[in-house]
Amino acid sequence: MIFRRKFIAVVILLILIILLQTRVPESQKVFRGIFGNILNPVLYYTEMTTSYISNVYNDYINLVGVKKNNEELREKIRQLKLENSILSEKLTEYNRLKKLLNFKKAYDFQTIACNVIGRNIEGFLKYIIIDAGSTDGVEINDAVVSYEGLVGKVVEVYRSSARVNVILNVNSYVSVMNFNTRTVGILSGDREGKLVVDFYDKLDEVSKGDLFITSGLGGLYPKGIPVGNAVKNTESVNGIFQKIFVEQKVNFYKLENVLVVKDEE
Repeated sequence: MIFRRKFIAVVILLILIILLQTRVPESQKVFRGIFGNILNPVLYYTEMTTSYISNVYNDYINLVGVKKNNEELREKIRQLKLENSILSEKLTEYNRLKKLLNFKKAYDFQTIACNVIGRNIEGFLKYIIIDAGSTDGVEINDAVVSYEGLVGKVVEVYRSSARVNVILNVNSYVSVMNFNTRTVGILSGDREGKLVVDFYDKLDEVSKGDLFITSGLGGLYPKGIPVGNAVKNTESVNGIFQKIFVEQKVNFYKLENVLVVKDEE
């Protein structure tokens, strides 16, 4: 009720002021000055507030646009990194396959190219699984090589895959030859995961780093495939031969592509 009375009073006052300005022109200057003094600061701060809000809003819109652009740039960077990774992998594979092809050209035997799809390099019975089998012409006892050297031999064959015992396997035996002295011995894996050449002539002088290759004896492995380098030698228990510890050429943990060796051309 009180508010209503005040409102009516304000309205009546405004009407009187308007009538007074209409009937008495001199009063316009007075009221203009009074209301100007009252309203000008209000209008000034209202304009300032409106301008500030407008600037804040525009800045917000700009920030939203920048954020969107940043997200788009980050997505492009992710795509470029992925493409770079794919291209890098393809280049690595190309170089690896090129080395494998060069290895094949260096030897006169037919081969079947395949990929390593599984491996067990821990324990005594070390082997890999390849993605070629009987339908591809793979047979038991086929030798398997990589561009680095001898891998092992096929021991089990399935329709589209095969198991290969690597030369580190304790059941693997390979006739090898010292490339420098031409002395022959039998290479196998020991229980510590190392390669050892046994039944090697005690009188033959072996130097650290001497290369051992397949001898070709026995007909299982083609002659001349790199196997490893001598690390150290010790005398055998029987005193007639010496043992040569060899570091293998092939890194079985990183092996990806291999060749299954068939009959010589």
